[in-house]
Amino acid sequence: MNHFKRVFALLVCICLMAAALAGCGGSSSTTTASDPSNSSSTSAPAETTGIDYPTKDIQGSIMWSAGGVCDMSARAIGAVAQDALGSNIIFTNRAGSGGAVSTTYVNAQPADGYELLFGAENPQIAKVMGTAEIDYDDFTPIDLYCTTYAAVSVSKDSPYNTLEELMDAILANPGKIVMATTGAGGLPEVVAAMFADVVGTDPILVPFDGENECMTAIMGGNADYTITTLGSAAAFYQSGDIKLLSMIAESPVEGYEDIPIVVDSYADFSKYVPWGPFYGVFVKNGTDQAIVDKLTDIFSAAAEDSDFQQLLRDNGCFPMNVSGDEAVEYVKSYRSITSWLLYNSGATQNSPEDFGIEKP
Repeated sequence: MNHFKRVFALLVCICLMAAALAGCGGSSSTTTASDPSNSSSTSAPAETTGIDYPTKDIQGSIMWSAGGVCDMSARAIGAVAQDALGSNIIFTNRAGSGGAVSTTYVNAQPADGYELLFGAENPQIAKVMGTAEIDYDDFTPIDLYCTTYAAVSVSKDSPYNTLEELMDAILANPGKIVMATTGAGGLPEVVAAMFADVVGTDPILVPFDGENECMTAIMGGNADYTITTLGSAAAFYQSGDIKLLSMIAESPVEGYEDIPIVVDSYADFSKYVPWGPFYGVFVKNGTDQAIVDKLTDIFSAAAEDSDFQQLLRDNGCFPMNVSGDEAVEYVKSYRSITSWLLYNSGATQNSPEDFGIEKP
């Protein structure tokens, strides 16, 4: 177990080093491989053993850039799962277009189980945002392994010390307050649409390649604030480099009880919470069911690993471990709620009805 913890520590160091060096653009890819002999042996082997899979390395496409929570969680659970798989998972960061780059890439590969998509919730609003013609309807969820909360962040030197001060400044200075985002369809712009509806704010939205780059932007003075996952903000908050002004939650968040929640500042926000992102592993539709079953067994076991779950909590994330039909319904529910939220707030002109997305 101590060896396993050293592996995780190395993974975190790699992510932080990548983040510090990051100038990675949306179209760039970062590829790394892990040795299954160095992974945890705590995950139970899959019960589905009557198939000759895998017989070679498996590719893992990560939807967002290096250093963020999507990257960290994918590499961490992959380190556990590949031991039971008996094959390397070779990770490549395919960031860009709110997840469309990675989903388009994986969707173009054979449905043979050798290309895994490690993604977040973003593709579920791609159609209404006009960023892609595919979403998770084109993929089979293997396991949704963690979730987190959205958080409003400013630099440690920002003049804003409360959410109300920030929102008042945006209202009083139209066209002057800059918000760092991950682009159309990303979590920052979704939550910005919530604030536009509830508060009436209209900041300047400046896109960056990922949440880690958004954090770098506010710390470097290239943006006034950002809204990202807590998972991406946690390390910067703990180091004192940023201030967290609010959690997009309906009740205090475990481990961050001292951070105000949005409904305490704006009661009308209650219509939008609870709401939050998710992270999971997917395969292209049409993948042999026996392969899907084996992957589900292995990743479900990996998601239960105690060290993996502790790593999530240490980085502002919370375990989920949802698979099968429950995972299918979960992602569809997210698409329904968020797509209609964006349409009703005026953030997009594309009606969810045009894509057969039912009202929640």
